[in-house]
Amino acid sequence: MSKKADLIKLFGEFKDRYNDLQVKVNEIRQSDAYTDTGKEQAINKLMEGFKPTVQLYHDAAIAAIDTGLVALQAKWKANSAGRLTDAGYQIGLGNVIKMIEAGAINDRDDMQNIIDTYKDDYNAMATIKNILSKDPQAMDFAGLIPVDNREYNKKLLGELRNNVDLHINPSMAETGFNTGYPLLGASSIAMSMDSMAEFVNSRLADDLSLIQ
Repeated sequence: MSKKADLIKLFGEFKDRYNDLQVKVNEIRQSDAYTDTGKEQAINKLMEGFKPTVQLYHDAAIAAIDTGLVALQAKWKANSAGRLTDAGYQIGLGNVIKMIEAGAINDRDDMQNIIDTYKDDYNAMATIKNILSKDPQAMDFAGLIPVDNREYNKKLLGELRNNVDLHINPSMAETGFNTGYPLLGASSIAMSMDSMAEFVNSRLADDLSLIQ
């Protein structure tokens, strides 16, 4: 299963587990079988028993994000700096750059094919874009080069990690039921799970890179 699928599954499962707990807490609150003190004790027992589950989902989500980012950084390094010692690759790239500098690539499809070949090599893309940007006749081709979004990718994964810390932790889970508005508090946690799952589904690829 991909890191993307892992995260979506974790957020959905935690939402379901949290909603199940919400139902049990509300049943106790509405029950005539408990005194007020008994209700508080029963709810506290449920919350204490749920804390290991919260920690489990927190740790699993954090691990998926962290290992995904490590894998992405290794991939980015291999596709750029890692190719500097590949003589055959560098010769081919050098020939392509010479053709672009000489203005020999005039067909848009030909330029797109070149970009598709080297799109994961951010150093190559930066060099080609710099050449194209200086040639008024080829400037339009520069727009074909994908944006280098590695730093933005890392920023968004960092924000996702912070949201996991904020919304999947024992203290916040308990706070959701002790706001004075228990249904609203618990629903806020569930909405956060939906929001994070939607972000992962719509913005991230299977390896947690940003969808272009």
